[in-house]
Amino acid sequence: MKTNFPRTLALAAVAAVLAATTLIVHEPARAGEPSAPKPDPAIQRLLTLAGTFDGDASLTMDGKTTRFRLHHENREVSAGFGLSAHETAELPGLGHYEAENLFGYDAGRGQIHLFSVTNDPNTHDHKGTWTSSNTLQLRYEGLLDGRKYVEVIPMTVVGPDEYRFKSIATLDGKPYQTLTADMKRTAMSAR
Repeated sequence: MKTNFPRTLALAAVAAVLAATTLIVHEPARAGEPSAPKPDPAIQRLLTLAGTFDGDASLTMDGKTTRFRLHHENREVSAGFGLSAHETAELPGLGHYEAENLFGYDAGRGQIHLFSVTNDPNTHDHKGTWTSSNTLQLRYEGLLDGRKYVEVIPMTVVGPDEYRFKSIATLDGKPYQTLTADMKRTAMSAR
């Protein structure tokens, strides 16, 4: 009987690596060994907002204000190291709005990041810090149609069941648009 020794050896090596990986993943930490990293308190403050939120919102642009309902589905991601917020709304006269927002903490710079991808269409990486125990200030600077675009977002976590934010955008230093929202919990997050 002829055997394929290199193939058998390769399969045995793969099996050994998988077995070792399984032991490492499932073996609890021993006394004196470092434990798994824990999320920084800066991101943990946002994790209390996991769940479903709805809120009254308004968008002011070109001197006109549009009022609408904003919906957020927030969920904890990456084992507690981030918060994902799926954002939707139907804006009168403007149509369907949708965004994916991902909050995370950059330990090296000590900053919260909010990476947003929207269908209006924009993609921004905002960053900032907590300016008080319940207020987060985020900022993005970039270009829009070749012009300097700046967005500042102060966000206040009123408590685990409510948060408020305002997005103030300027274009070449002049007011461009302002979005305000007061979000209230309608359901807890399913884990």
